[in-house]
Amino acid sequence: MDYKKVGLYAAIIVVGLMLWNTWEREFPPQLPANANAPTQVAVPTTTGSSNVPTVVAQNTVSSTTSAPSNVFGQHGKLITVNTGVLNVTIDTLGGNIVQSQLTQYPANAGTPNQPMQLFNMQDNSYYVAQSGLTGSQGPDTPKGQVQYSTEQSSYSLSPNQNQLTVNLTWQGNGLNVVKTYTFTRDSYDIGMQYTINNHADKAWTGYLYTQLARKPPVAESASLAHYATFVGAAVSSPSTHYEKLKFDSFTEEPLSQDAQGGWAAMIQQYFLSAWVPNANETYHYYTSANDNGVYTIGMISGALTIAPGEQATKTAQLYVGPAIGSNLDQVSPYLSMTIDYGWLWFISQIIFWMMKHIFDVVGNWGWSIILVTVVIKAIFYPLSNKSFHSMAKMRILQPRIAQLKERLGDDRQAMSKAMMDLYREEKVNPLGGCLPMLVQIPVFIALYWVIIQSVELRQAPWLLWVTDLSVHDAYYILPVIMGLLMFLQQKLSPPPPDPTQAKVMMFMPVIFTVLFLNFPSGLVLYWVTNTLITVIHQYIITVKYEREEKAKKSAYKPVKK
Repeated sequence: MDYKKVGLYAAIIVVGLMLWNTWEREFPPQLPANANAPTQVAVPTTTGSSNVPTVVAQNTVSSTTSAPSNVFGQHGKLITVNTGVLNVTIDTLGGNIVQSQLTQYPANAGTPNQPMQLFNMQDNSYYVAQSGLTGSQGPDTPKGQVQYSTEQSSYSLSPNQNQLTVNLTWQGNGLNVVKTYTFTRDSYDIGMQYTINNHADKAWTGYLYTQLARKPPVAESASLAHYATFVGAAVSSPSTHYEKLKFDSFTEEPLSQDAQGGWAAMIQQYFLSAWVPNANETYHYYTSANDNGVYTIGMISGALTIAPGEQATKTAQLYVGPAIGSNLDQVSPYLSMTIDYGWLWFISQIIFWMMKHIFDVVGNWGWSIILVTVVIKAIFYPLSNKSFHSMAKMRILQPRIAQLKERLGDDRQAMSKAMMDLYREEKVNPLGGCLPMLVQIPVFIALYWVIIQSVELRQAPWLLWVTDLSVHDAYYILPVIMGLLMFLQQKLSPPPPDPTQAKVMMFMPVIFTVLFLNFPSGLVLYWVTNTLITVIHQYIITVKYEREEKAKKSAYKPVKK
């Protein structure tokens, strides 16, 4: 194995990551220059005016991009809803959900009484869930959305209730519209239904639209975990179960497609929101962006026609909450794919499955990581055991290798041939020590994605000073322990034949310690546990071989006469 090249490549990677991290910290992404200007919200209409989703024949919807119509900052009466896990605010102007707090998830570990907020009306972090009916006779028109009325200004799920309904009503142009939100105990899934009664003397035709509009969140940190996670939108259809959409694509390549069922979502680390339409109906999906930094993804239904004196309903679901796979699978197929574990997702899912089952028993994610590490080491025990046997033999062969150096001098070709002959004679695999490391790399990467994408590990403590496994060790104790263990492991390994290579390898524990300083402490805990087990295993085998070698030498020791 060419240790010099390995060390050089590792050093280049480490330095590159450190430079990138420093650059992002010093020059974080900036909001558009006009991000703080008054924001306008797009409302789909059925008119043929430019830049609005436009209804065409045979219930097929096409769209072009639009100049929005509702001015940000305008709102009606704000209605509050408390379900225990959600604090929601509904704006009677349009009946949109404009605020949502997740009461079971603190915004920061240091502020346990301040819940995580997704939807909000603040100008710099604007994020709302909109829905409406648009048609030639309203309710919603190019001029804006209608003003609904409610019986109460606040709603709360009582202890003996499993569901809570909030009715918003509007009358006009011969229509009687009831917009109903249904909240369920301990659920982040919100049902939404329009009930339309046509009391006019002619048929009414309209279209249901649901959309998510937001400004990209401002970066709170410049950590590797933050920049590795995807923030943007996603869409699902029967042909493509999961497609990520960057905010840049909203202007460069706007989405415009018809699909039956599916869903449209806004994604960020650990949390998401998603509109899920009726699975049996065809909707037109679209994206758009305006000059004020608001990005919108949504869908609009085919035409709904109601004859005079008739009634009809249109339904959809809204999910706003944590990215918990078991919850998302119940809302809609493939919605759990928004928990993006990267290209090694199949390994990540297996690791998280094991961690979750262990957590259900031990009740601590830190111990779960440790026990999963033990399981992984047990699975690869035969490979590691064979590797350490080869490395122990190579340590014993070091004196003979030194003799070859003295005899062959600088003749590298002859030295290389002599060493290969020696390895073959002693049945030693010089690459055996690399195999366990190569196996660990995909596991390490997969676990990294599990830790930074699984909301279950967000703000999860282990013990003592490790209070959040998803962020770096504030006291850097785990990275230092890891570096010391790597140093011990290096001492147990056979030294590289070249002095320069040996010096390069001596720096590897230091380089890895510096690299791991800003890694999530849960990931460092895995590496510490893995390295500790490796050191113990390697030490046992090394001592065994050294004792056997001493016994052999004693057996052949000449007897004094």
